[in-house]
Order: sequence, then structure tokens, then C-alpha cells
Amino acid sequence: MILDNDPLGIHSIDIKYEGSTRATQYCIDDFMKRLYGNRKITDMTILTCQKYHALMLCFENRDLVVFIKSGLTSGYSGEGPKGTSLIIRLAEEAGITIKEMKAAPSLFKRINSSRATVKDVEFIKKNSTENFDYDRLCLKIVDNEYVKRAKESFKKNKDIIFVRKEDEKTKDAVEIDRAKALKMLQEVHDAVTKSKDSSLLSDFGNFSSILSFIKSFL
Repeated sequence: MILDNDPLGIHSIDIKYEGSTRATQYCIDDFMKRLYGNRKITDMTILTCQKYHALMLCFENRDLVVFIKSGLTSGYSGEGPKGTSLIIRLAEEAGITIKEMKAAPSLFKRINSSRATVKDVEFIKKNSTENFDYDRLCLKIVDNEYVKRAKESFKKNKDIIFVRKEDEKTKDAVEIDRAKALKMLQEVHDAVTKSKDSSLLSDFGNFSSILSFIKSFL
């Protein structure tokens, strides 16, 4: 019988999941929150599967691992690759050791589904390497000025960035297209206003005030 030296799991690694598979900005925000938090990041592993990237962050006290889900990409010009480039440059600036590992789809899915295990963490630590394709992962457009603006924006808005519901940390999150939502609401409002159906007008008599209320949140 194998002796269990930690029957209560007191020394277990705390695995947390942040970012989003569909919103690059959430990945950037959550990485920067950790970067400027109380616990120092020592290692960052870029987990690559096809053109998608997730992150594994390890900390100085070694009892916490944070996975940033795969809202980061590479191989083309766009917000996903810019986010990957920005995070790498921020990690470099902070003196964080950067590694990369090609991840199997099954491992990637466990991370994105918030189901990675301690064995997964140990496997990533063992198989990641500091040799990664820097030119592929870092766009030249993400220069020092770009990084500076991103940091200033984060520090200015950090008090409102993390007002998101906690359950958004463990599920896919999609940014609301505010302009499109407001346009649709306005079209409904106009249709109701022009209607000659008295019952419809009665039912939506307060629509204007409701629309104004919704606009205040969008």
C-alpha cells in the first residue's frame, strides 16, 4: 500500500482558470491582473494547439497555477495575435521565464473546460521548453509604445475591468456588440411607435423609458 503523506490535500496545487476562449481582451485583462498582483509570476508556458494559445502561469510560492484560456492566437494580423504579442512582451519586461509546449487537443480541451489536473500541470512543466518561435508569436506592430499604452489603459480602467460576474471566469464569454444591440432596440421602438394597434401601443407604452434605461448600461 502506498503511503499517503497528504491525506487531507493540504499541500495540493490550487488550479484556477481565467481569460476566455472567445474574448482576447479578457485574456489580456486577467494576465495583467496577475502580473500586477501580490503573487509574483515566475514562469509562463505558452500552450500551442494549431493557431490557438493558452497560458499556464506559475508563481513564486508554487502553490498556485493559473491557466489563461485560449483566446490568444497567432499566424495572422488581428486582435488575437496582438494579444499574444502583448502578453509575451509584458512577461519579458517583468523578467518572467517564457516557455512553450505543443499541446494535444485533449489537453487543450481540458484547460478550456476548466478540467486540467495536477498530472497535466506536471506534464506541462516537464515537457515545455524555453526555445520558441519568437518571430511567429510576436508581431512587430506590438512595440514599446503599444505596450506602454496597454499598461496605461489597464491601470486607468482596472477598477471597472473586473466587475464581471465570477462565473464568467469558467465559461466562454462574448463581448456585446453595443452598436448593433442599440440599433435593434431602436428599430423595435420605431415599429411600436408607428403602429396603429392600440393594444400593442398599450403593452409597450413605457418602451421609451425602458430603452433609455438599457442604453445607460450599454
